[in-house]
Amino acid sequence: MCRFRMRGAVALLLFSLFGAWAEATETAHKTPDIWSKLEELRDMMVEQRQELSVTKTELQLQKSKVEELEKEKAGRPTVAFSAGLTDSGNVGPFSTATTLIFSRVITNIGKAYNPITGIFTASVKGVYFFRFTAMSSRHPQLMGIMMFHNNQRVLYNVERNTVGGWQYISNALTLELEKEDVVYLRLPEDQGLHDSHDNHNTFSGFLLFPV
Repeated sequence: MCRFRMRGAVALLLFSLFGAWAEATETAHKTPDIWSKLEELRDMMVEQRQELSVTKTELQLQKSKVEELEKEKAGRPTVAFSAGLTDSGNVGPFSTATTLIFSRVITNIGKAYNPITGIFTASVKGVYFFRFTAMSSRHPQLMGIMMFHNNQRVLYNVERNTVGGWQYISNALTLELEKEDVVYLRLPEDQGLHDSHDNHNTFSGFLLFPV
C-alpha cells in the first residue's frame, strides 16, 4: 500500500514538472512574438514622427509663401476705373476736336481718373489696359473716338450711322506708361455721340502690372 502511494506521488510530481516545462516552452515561444510586435510599433512611431516633421516643414514653407504674397499684394498699387459719358443725350458735333469728359463715374479705385477733366493720370510706371465703347443714334452722322497718350494719338476709330438707330464702336489698347503720363479720349470735329443713364458710352482702364 505504501509502495503504491509512493508511485502515485512520483507520477504526480513528474506530471507537474512536465506541465511547468510545457508552459515555460510556450512562453519562450510567445516572448519573441511580443518583442517583434513592440519593435514594429517602435518603427511605426519613428516613421510617423519623421512624416510629421516633413509635414510641419512643408506647412511652414507654404505659410511663408502666403505671407510673401500678401506683402507683395499689399505693396502693389491698385488702379481701376470705369465711367459713363453723360445722361443728357446728344454730345457734339463740335467745330474742333474735343476732349470727352466721362462724368458718370462707376468705379475709380486709386482715383487716377479725373471726372472733371476726363483725363486718366498714371500713378505709377506700369502697363495699363484701356477700353472704350461709343454709340450714336443720329442718321446720317459720323461718330468717332480718338485715344491719346500724352499728346500722341494712339487710336482713331470712326463709323457712319447710315441706317439710323443705335450704332456702336468699341476698341481697346494696352499701353506702357511712365508715372504722370496721361490718357484721354477725344471726339473728332463734326462728329457726334448719344448717351443716357444706360451708359452706352464708357471709358475704362486698369493697371495690369507695375514695371
